[in-house]
Amino acid sequence: MIELDGSFGEGGGQILRTSLALSCLTGKGFKITNIRAKRKNPGLQPQHLSSVELMKAICSARVKGDELNSTVLVFEPEEIKEGDFTIDIGTAGSISLVAITALPVMINRKITLKIRGGTDVPHSPPIDYLRLILIPILEKAGIKGEIGLVRRGHFPKGDGEAVFSFFNAKISEVNLTEFGKLSEIAGISHSTSLPPHVAKRQIQGTLRILNQLKVPTKIIEDTETTGTVGSGIVLAARGDSVIGSSSLGERGVSAEKIGENAAKDLISELSSGAAVDSHMSDILITLSSLTNLDYIGSSFTLHARTNLEVVKRFVRVNVDLQGHSPFRLKIRNLDI
Repeated sequence: MIELDGSFGEGGGQILRTSLALSCLTGKGFKITNIRAKRKNPGLQPQHLSSVELMKAICSARVKGDELNSTVLVFEPEEIKEGDFTIDIGTAGSISLVAITALPVMINRKITLKIRGGTDVPHSPPIDYLRLILIPILEKAGIKGEIGLVRRGHFPKGDGEAVFSFFNAKISEVNLTEFGKLSEIAGISHSTSLPPHVAKRQIQGTLRILNQLKVPTKIIEDTETTGTVGSGIVLAARGDSVIGSSSLGERGVSAEKIGENAAKDLISELSSGAAVDSHMSDILITLSSLTNLDYIGSSFTLHARTNLEVVKRFVRVNVDLQGHSPFRLKIRNLDI
């Protein structure tokens, strides 16, 4: 039984999510205490509890402490099951973060997930980040999968839905050390239950900044007249790799400013000279349980450092970390 202190490092939900995925993949049980101890509302919140319940179902796990606000969890996995799984977070909790928890377990297994909750909410990757950046990066790693957006869900109501399926791969090693020449920028600007001009103005704000890059740029407008109120924009810079950024609509902030923020963040990520952005740098670490990694990320955040320490508790790896912003991370799985 692996024992983890949920207050170490960044002290948030990623410690739990990575532990759940690696526990199922390795068959090693764990006990985590002080869950999300560094957050204003410590313990399991609906989004985190949904991840636990989903992985419990997929891995036929024996679990203790799977209740709201619990700060202690015992998780003992058994056999991974294939099939169709549905989870309803019940709030605007992040669909993306629940899906990222399960994704490593889905690879090369006939598993389909239908998740209801928030698709575009603060402090988590928007659903379009997964579609425009995560999927292409996974494809470069030999992993193919599909993400279907049924409807968007924004804070505070949620009520969004997405389907994740067909994640298959032939993986031996992942190398993402060069972004290469910037060839184009793609994006999606969305608005739901707002005037259609909101999505258009977000694009206008983005282009004011991105025009200086002088590369082909195509940003799609995605507007819906029904659903939870909200807006946002996601950008994907494409070269030999993919780097992304995003910005969500905020009350009192103009649509043009939202677009400008996403564009400035994208330029900042590109200027780092890295092959992947800071968010993808973190997501890739969990995949080290499946393959060997060698990549250059824009910033080795506390979030990423914490995630790496969790991986080392479950998997025998050799780690070579160079630099910080940007950084190069080489992970060799000694059990492959």
